[in-house]
Amino acid sequence: MRARLIDSLQNLYPDCDAARLPVVRAAVDVARGGTIAVHFLVNDVPAGGRVRAAVTTAGGRAVRAARWFQLLDVPVEENTGLHIFTEKAGEVNPYVVRRAPFRTYDAVAPVAFPLACPGGTLALRLVIPVAADERPGPRRYAVTLSCRQATVELGFAAEVHPAVIPAVGRASLPYTNWYSLALMAERHGLKAWSEEHWRMIGRYAQMMVHGRQNTFWIPWPDIFSQGPRGVVLNRERLRRIVKVFTAAGMHFIEGGHVAHRTGGQWESPTFSIVLTNTLATTPEGNADLACACTQLMEEIAQNRWQERWIQHVSDEPTRENAADYRILTGMVRKHMPGLPILDATMDASLAGSVNIWCPQCQEYQKHRELFEAQRALGDKVWFYTCCCPGGPWLNRLLDEELLRPALFGWAAALFRLDGFLHWGLNHYRTDQDPFQKSVVGHGGDNRLPAGDTHIVYPGADGPWSSLRLEAQREGFEDYELLRLLQAKRPALAAKVLARAIRGFDDYTKDPAVFRAARRALLKGLA
Repeated sequence: MRARLIDSLQNLYPDCDAARLPVVRAAVDVARGGTIAVHFLVNDVPAGGRVRAAVTTAGGRAVRAARWFQLLDVPVEENTGLHIFTEKAGEVNPYVVRRAPFRTYDAVAPVAFPLACPGGTLALRLVIPVAADERPGPRRYAVTLSCRQATVELGFAAEVHPAVIPAVGRASLPYTNWYSLALMAERHGLKAWSEEHWRMIGRYAQMMVHGRQNTFWIPWPDIFSQGPRGVVLNRERLRRIVKVFTAAGMHFIEGGHVAHRTGGQWESPTFSIVLTNTLATTPEGNADLACACTQLMEEIAQNRWQERWIQHVSDEPTRENAADYRILTGMVRKHMPGLPILDATMDASLAGSVNIWCPQCQEYQKHRELFEAQRALGDKVWFYTCCCPGGPWLNRLLDEELLRPALFGWAAALFRLDGFLHWGLNHYRTDQDPFQKSVVGHGGDNRLPAGDTHIVYPGADGPWSSLRLEAQREGFEDYELLRLLQAKRPALAAKVLARAIRGFDDYTKDPAVFRAARRALLKGLA
């Protein structure tokens, strides 16, 4: 049995040979309130054996806080395209980590030992939480892995730095992953809106907060139904959704989109109300909108959610439907006064329609002057990724370096952006088992790239994290510390950032370089 300690931001595959992998850094640098995380790749595990693992301090004491996870591999059937979706005929994206098809470790499943193993290769993740009030200083750990008569012993060091990672909440970077509450029931065999479903929603909320998500969306179809005199707000359900996510630690509430493109056609110049399908900017659409918004605003005022609420109008408006979108946002402002409007927006023709712009990261960088001009007028600017961008740009897809989602937070600090959005927490398609299918159709010959639909997995008793979620969490923890350093020592912060990232398409791909930059960040805050 052979094993090697692996950096948690190093991509790993089931066919990896531990002896050929790079030797991990000597020490893990961590701020208080963070986590020490390392991976172990074990080859030649005896067939049919039961693997045991133990972690102790240098003094031989068991580390009771240690948590172990097994890394599960998932497929990458096609590579991400150079610009969007997956590669088309004749297109080759040279910026992927491997040529498809291949399998890569991503799902993070909690385990208890002894662990039954069919033999061959096993990948494990060790996590040791560091309390916010823990004493700073060096740590040394010894890890023993055994199966039958085979035993491997490994060791590593950690440095706990004085800096403290701020808690997730109102003051942390606004961050949302859109989710499906229905799939939280369906993929776990639960009846929708049963008590078991509500408990499962709570587990998903806790996982989101673990990933530093502090913003949760409420799609209108989940809280409205059709009544004899128009749409009716399910006030009890709305209050409970807010209660569950607030209890988990989230703060900002996203009102779901009020409209979609008419007929579901991307090129449509008009929008229709999601609840009734009436043309949005007609008298009938206005009446439907007023009916829903009036009820919703009553609840928002009664529960004092005004400061927390962000409202969507329609997703990804473009120059082709900008005229209808601008009228529609005016209607929403009339019926929901005082609430900021956020949508995925990238075109100058939409200026004045939203309070919070949300361009894709490559569009922000290419047209930075446009967005900064809007920010100078009082708007905020988030960024998002989805089935694009491909190529060299930061994204969180399965055929890209794990460093890319880790660098989201560094990019947000570099450009001083105000938030991040992604559509896919658990949006598995009907025919998609995310453990066995990563690339799915998206109309015509378009396919969503591997991992775009989700960043968590439906585990045995709740959501399981992913290496991409964990990498992004690390980067968003770094964001909070980078902002502290920017306020305290701006020149040093600029130097630290430049070591890891210079733009959304210009960054290190070497985990060792990234770790050195993080160490400089933590030392700069001491």
